[in-house]
Amino acid sequence: MKNSTIITVFLSLSAIVGLYVGGSLLFSPAALQAQSDIIIESPSHFSETRAPGAAIFFSTFFIILGIFKSNWRSNALFLSALLFNAYGLGRLLSYFLDGKPADGLVAAMIGELFFGVIALFLYIKIKKEKVFDKELIMK
Repeated sequence: MKNSTIITVFLSLSAIVGLYVGGSLLFSPAALQAQSDIIIESPSHFSETRAPGAAIFFSTFFIILGIFKSNWRSNALFLSALLFNAYGLGRLLSYFLDGKPADGLVAAMIGELFFGVIALFLYIKIKKEKVFDKELIMK
């Protein structure tokens, strides 16, 4: 993308969200879940909460690589799109199958889908520009 500042800012925001949510689920799951009226009591429930937290937290380090290394940007955007859209679409499916969750979880779903769509848009834009650049080089 000609203006990589937009991508850098977006990936930085994605990383902040990923570190916060992933870190909170991993290191203080009861406190984060309590914000949505979810009470974690059993070791099994803690395990089921910490595991996706670890996935988000450690995946975010690949997104951070995209901030500092331009050759990682498309991979970072793809991962960001995958994570945010997976969570957002999972929450949307749950909304229709299980009913409306706490307001904070609805807001999280909207934010996740917003970030996911932007990441996907930027990823597609980068890929199209790379194809265009390769075509110019071949001519």
